[in-house]
Parts: sequence; structure tokens; C-alpha cells
Amino acid sequence: MKVLGLITEYNPFHNGHKYHLEKSKEITKASHTIAVMSGNFVQRGEPALFDKWDRSSIAIKEGVDLVIELPTIFSCNSAEFFASGSINLLDSLNIVDYICFGSENDNLKNIDLISNLLVKEPTKFKVILKNQLNIGHPFPVARENAIKEYLGNTLKDINSLNSPNFILGIEYLKALKIIKSKIKPFTLKRIKADYNSTEIKYDICSATAIRKLLEENYKDIEKLKNLVPRSSYEFISTSIQEGKGPIFVKDLEKIFLYKLRFSSTKDLKTIHDVVEGLENRLKKASMICTSYDDLLQYLKTKRYTMTRLKRILIKAILGISKEDVNTLAKDLNPQYIRVLGFNSKGAQLLKSIKESSSLPIITNLKRYNPPNEHSKRMMEIDLIATDIYSLLYKEKKLSKGGYDYIKKPYIDKSI
Repeated sequence: MKVLGLITEYNPFHNGHKYHLEKSKEITKASHTIAVMSGNFVQRGEPALFDKWDRSSIAIKEGVDLVIELPTIFSCNSAEFFASGSINLLDSLNIVDYICFGSENDNLKNIDLISNLLVKEPTKFKVILKNQLNIGHPFPVARENAIKEYLGNTLKDINSLNSPNFILGIEYLKALKIIKSKIKPFTLKRIKADYNSTEIKYDICSATAIRKLLEENYKDIEKLKNLVPRSSYEFISTSIQEGKGPIFVKDLEKIFLYKLRFSSTKDLKTIHDVVEGLENRLKKASMICTSYDDLLQYLKTKRYTMTRLKRILIKAILGISKEDVNTLAKDLNPQYIRVLGFNSKGAQLLKSIKESSSLPIITNLKRYNPPNEHSKRMMEIDLIATDIYSLLYKEKKLSKGGYDYIKKPYIDKSI
């Protein structure tokens, strides 16, 4: 058995994901696949278009064997925490041979060179980075400039250095090196569309473009037919008819404003990533802004990127504090294996994981008893995320809480 690990969000599952899945299996010659997938809130600081169980079911139907959830404290965080949580979770299974990730540049040597630099962080590099931060650059820009200055001509095709997938690729390799993992990395070059492209020119386009299309008019999905696999198209159509999705970040508008208006600056200061007096700006913004877009525009500064602010707002409503991240994400790894879906080959994987991993496998939350306070708190955040997410379903009768205790993993017995 050769096992391929994929780090995913499938928000939503489209033709590019299908290409990546099939090509990754081909180049690694893997017999089984495991996808670590974000739950109901994703790394860009937004709710997923569709819930984690539904997205998992499409992934299984399209050829993934086992889908497990990346805990929310990692999924709605910086690239470093997102990657570290994902890699540590895959490594803890003790059966994964490969990972394969998409990037704008398939030069793995470049990614490896940069990840080595960031693991070792020589003094000269630290000085350059500090100077870039002192100029006032946001951390991602400061780090990009410092890498270019330090490595100089040793880097080939450095134009993709600031692209989201390239940054994640660096963090994946960095995480593998830090824990001395035996998992072998591969990368695939993105084809036809960049990560943040909103244009739809081909049958393969970015998830960003698909989300934009749905947000403009989610009731008219004919344009999606050539952009997503058939099972994904049918699911999206059914979900809309049932009043479940799609969910957009603006659906949280009033919840954001409520949280900020009725929290003290002292409480806001405890939220992870709220530093340098941002709690005061958050409080003031909540009193004068009336929409999500207004909030972001008011809060944006040279130091705070839009994506960072979006994640801060999500962390605020989920109650993710500095202490949570420091104790659960910085010092610890994912504490459980939460199964969202599997097929017959996935059942084989689960049997192997049960024998090889020390982490508890969760298929029924009612039977899960957290072994310590850290595991309990990590799960609490996941439960809060689901309960807030369910408030956003279009059909009010679906907006009850406790879905984590009700929903079971999707099981496909056809393979």
C-alpha cells in the first residue's frame, strides 16, 4: 500500500481539483489517498461555501479514499499554522508516503531552498527581515523581500514567490523538515488559472472565480456545468434547492458587528493576532461601520492585510484567543483524527491508522471522550465553528445547533 496525502479545502470541488487528484496519483503511483480538509471555516478567513460533510462527500465520489478534518484552530489561521497542522496530522497517521500540492511554479528545488532558509533562519537573514518590518511592510511582504535579498541569484523564477500556493508549499516543506518527517513531497504546476484569478476562460478555473460567480447569482448555476465535475454540479444544485448553501462571508455581517460592539477592548485584545492597539480600531469600527466591507476598509492598514483582518474577524466570533493558539497550535499538533468521509479503500486506511497512530479516530462524536484539556478545547472550537456556521443556512429550519453530534461520515460502498 502506497499512500498519498493531500491538503485541501475543496471550496468547492472543481475541475482543477480533479486534475490535481488524478495527476498526483499518477506521479506518485499511490494506491490510496487521504485528504486533510478544512472544516466549516477556511484559511482565507471565510466560511466555506458548503459544509464540511457535503464537501467531503463530493471528494469521496470524485476519487479520494478518506477525508479527515483539519481542526479549526489550524484551518482558519496563517499559512504557517495551516501547513504545520496539516503536515503534522498526516505524519501522525504513520502510513502516509507522499504529499503532492499545487503551486504556480513546479520547481521543488526553489521551494526546498527557501524552506531550508526559513528553518535555519541565519542571523543575516533575521537582520534583513527585521529591517523590512521596521520599514512598515506587512510580514508576508517583509519576508518575501528578505528572501529575495538573502538568496539573490540562487533563486530561479522568483516571480511566484508571493503567490498563495507557493507560500503554502514553502510552509509544507518547512513543517516536514522541522518534524523530520519521512513523507516525500511532490508539487504540480497549476494549469490554465492562477489561485486568485477571477476570470473564467477555460474548463479549469480557480475556486476564487467560481465563488465569485456564485456570489453574483447563486440561483443561476448553468455556467458552472463545464467548470466542476458532474457530481459536484449536481450537489451544488441540490444544496441550493434545499436552502443549505452557498454560504458567503457577508452572511456573517451582523454577527461580526454584534461581537465587536458588545465586546470590551480588553476582551478584543485577547483575540489571536490582535496586536499594536488593533482592539481600539476594532471597537471604533464596529460603532461607525454598517457592513462587512466597511469594516475591512476601515481596519486595513499597511501592516494588516485584508486576509489577516478577515481571519481576525472569524477568530473573534469563534473566540479563538492568543492563549488558544499559543497552547494548541504553536506547542501542540492536531489531537484527533476526525473522519468526514471514506470509501472501501478508506476503510482499509482507517484499519491501518488504528494500528499505527496514537491519536484517537473519531467517527461518532458522542463516543469521544477528550483525554485532556487541550484536546477538549481544540474540539470545543470545532463545535462552535459548526454551530455558528449552521446559523447561516438559507433555510431557517436547518439552522439548529449540534450537527457535529448528529452528522455521520459519508460512506461510499460502491468502490
